[in-house]
Amino acid sequence: MKALRLEAIGRLELVDIDIPVIRENQLLIRTGASVICTSDLADIRENVFGMKLPSVIGHEGAGTVVTIGAAVTKFRVGDRVTCHPVHPCGQCATCRQGHQHLCTAMEHFGINLPGTFAEYFVVREDRARVIPAALPFAVAALAEPVCVCLEALERARLQPGNRLLIIGDGPFGVMIARLAQSRRPGKVTIAGRHDFRLSFAGNAEKINTKTQRLAGEYDAVILAVATAEAATQGLALLAPRGRLVVFSAITGKVPLDLFQVHLKELEIVGACNDADMLDQAVLQLPAVAELVTQQFPITEYRQAFELAGHGRDSAMKVALVFEGEHA
Repeated sequence: MKALRLEAIGRLELVDIDIPVIRENQLLIRTGASVICTSDLADIRENVFGMKLPSVIGHEGAGTVVTIGAAVTKFRVGDRVTCHPVHPCGQCATCRQGHQHLCTAMEHFGINLPGTFAEYFVVREDRARVIPAALPFAVAALAEPVCVCLEALERARLQPGNRLLIIGDGPFGVMIARLAQSRRPGKVTIAGRHDFRLSFAGNAEKINTKTQRLAGEYDAVILAVATAEAATQGLALLAPRGRLVVFSAITGKVPLDLFQVHLKELEIVGACNDADMLDQAVLQLPAVAELVTQQFPITEYRQAFELAGHGRDSAMKVALVFEGEHA
């Protein structure tokens, strides 16, 4: 099969490798589409998670079941499915405490499991879900991004009538803005620097910080951009007992006004992976369908990755699609 393999930092190549062999509790998926994530770009640029190279990358995938393991009971050959890249062990102390999405021994597509930028990939039965026949694979591949955005909203504890600010107009920030609407907030505001991307944020109030100033008070602020400046600004905009949700991973030290945390009884919480949101995410996929703005065959991966990495004024989510599939 053809697959995109990271040969070394900065060097992604289209290679021919063997089709993987499944275990008894796994499915072999013929890939319909796999969507490029910002973390894929970081993996190529600096191998953030320390993958053993060479390695097939990619983790947002959907396709058709072509082989099932002997112990599989919930799927049949021909099923159209989406998949979750995180495979918790179920045995570590964290999993036993009910936090499987924070598993200390997790396996993950594109990190320590072969990724989805390939004509075939393998998924454990419990990490796949059947999708409607009419749902395009490129949209279905967004299930895991939707999962983590739903987790961010859960961590924000957004209640009807609350005021929510999302800082960051990348695909995740825009998804959060769209998904927040179903929770009947009083106000959703998204702040970013690209009018093209902000335009996808549905009914949210849109603020381009190149020309507009952020002001006001919010019950929750979700950081969908990984900068210390955004964290400091987000904290300052919280109303009493508000919550700052650190969704994008910020590395390095961040100066925080802990006096305000004390004085206003603020909360700072993380949002990493998702606590079993896959079924809910599948139902929400139509709400984010238009965010897949471009599709490329895998043979044109260089153009696809260039657009995903630099097309902030022309692209949201870029999908790689595979020959013979309705993507």
